[in-house]
Amino acid sequence: MKNKILTLVVIGFMACTVLSFAGITGEKNNKAAIEKIGISEPDSQAVKESYSDDWQRFKSESEQKIHDNEHTIAVFKDKMVKSGKADYNKQIEKLEKTNRHLQKKLDQYKDDGKSSWEKFKKGFNKEMDKLGKAVNDLTTGNN
Repeated sequence: MKNKILTLVVIGFMACTVLSFAGITGEKNNKAAIEKIGISEPDSQAVKESYSDDWQRFKSESEQKIHDNEHTIAVFKDKMVKSGKADYNKQIEKLEKTNRHLQKKLDQYKDDGKSSWEKFKKGFNKEMDKLGKAVNDLTTGNN
């Protein structure tokens, strides 16, 4: 019984050793292949600068869109008040609330890395496009 257990332990140890060695060799071969074809790891400083520039540009463009939405909503709201059409108040309030929510979301964004940034950007753009379409639909359909 002891021989069987000892044999299994030795075989398990040898299997782990062989598999570990194969993994290390494969890793070295991958690095060598990457170096051979000239792919280098991105410079972290360059990536950070590019990411920072992208964020600043995105934030500026988004703030401009939010400001444009505020202006369009205010003009439409004023037009509805002057014409006596109060039945659009709930829709206007909903658009204003969404616009404020997007501004708050933009202001509160914290840098949590590139993947988080990409996810935030995608989701924010989707919400911004949806709001822009809703504003456009409301204002152009009621001239």
